[in-house]
Amino acid sequence: MINTKKNYRVFIYHLVFWIAYMLLGNLLEYPLDPEGFVFSPIDILISQLPNICTVYVCILVCKKFASPIKPLLLILGTVFAFTVCFLLWYITSYHIRPHFTVNGPKSPPFNFLNYGAAVLWVFIKYSILGFGYYFASEGIKRERKLRLIEKEKHEAEYAFLRAQINPHFLNNTLNFFFAKSLPLSEELADGIMILSKIMRYSLEIDKDDRMTLIDEEIEHIKNVIKINQLRFNNKLQIDFNVNGNTDNIRLIPLILITIVENILKHGSCTDKLHPVKITLSINEIDHNIHLSTWNKKKKGPKELSSGIGMENIKKRLTNHYNKGFALNINETELDYSLELVLPYNKATDHQEKPSPSDNLGFLEHFKLPQIKPQPYA
Repeated sequence: MINTKKNYRVFIYHLVFWIAYMLLGNLLEYPLDPEGFVFSPIDILISQLPNICTVYVCILVCKKFASPIKPLLLILGTVFAFTVCFLLWYITSYHIRPHFTVNGPKSPPFNFLNYGAAVLWVFIKYSILGFGYYFASEGIKRERKLRLIEKEKHEAEYAFLRAQINPHFLNNTLNFFFAKSLPLSEELADGIMILSKIMRYSLEIDKDDRMTLIDEEIEHIKNVIKINQLRFNNKLQIDFNVNGNTDNIRLIPLILITIVENILKHGSCTDKLHPVKITLSINEIDHNIHLSTWNKKKKGPKELSSGIGMENIKKRLTNHYNKGFALNINETELDYSLELVLPYNKATDHQEKPSPSDNLGFLEHFKLPQIKPQPYA
């Protein structure tokens, strides 16, 4: 909807510009022959149509071959644009416009060299307008994108600084709660330990590196599933499987968990007949990470969703991988499935970092029993 409104606004701007341009050009003919001047919209449109087409054909050529620049194709595209526009000028000048012209002299007898030279000069003028418009608009887009990235960077830095105010306080508080709850309820103590791991990972994940080990992401996903199992009294039906060798594989953090959290929020996760399916596979031949998910949707009233989570994923994936990833979402009234394919990097020894969960203090001395989902019925 936003793109449609934007395109409509651009169309209106262009339409207003060309109307003003054609009217001004026509009115400039008035001083040349005030008595014989007749205003003819059809004549104006026909005479300017090849010029307008030249501008937009040149813009199209630039979109195809100028970003990134392909010199040979750009030259061939320009020659093609000149050929198309030459034919348009010839057809309008010698076959269409003579029937409508009311201002100015008739077209002279056709001479290929003279006419070609005249058309070339006009083509140069209007192609400069087309090329100039394209590169100017692209420059504006790049500037806006840079400003947006800078703004997001400042916002992220501000959010990061805000987050640094509380981690130690929260961790110490959770340690205190853990110690107090252990004699009273092992389940409560286990929940506090898992929550501490989740918060520590989320707050301290790779401050100095944009990439993280996939094993840490997998452990984080398992912890989130575990704590939700505790919330729902082990009634969640989630099949989470990891296939392939995950050693030293790196990816941008918190992408996979956002998808899992989206399932936990909007999916029907307690249906024994239709458990949630989450499969993470490592393809060592193609060096790809493949995440596949499927879940039924919740019945009844839907939770309000801003869609920011998935939009944030798409933006982060695009910023980091450009077009080197694949994200396919298939959504119906009953279910939701997702396929994500990412290229991966192997971490070198000096790149590896200790997991944030390695610094949990005395919580690390207590291990939570594996919480397994109910068997598929």
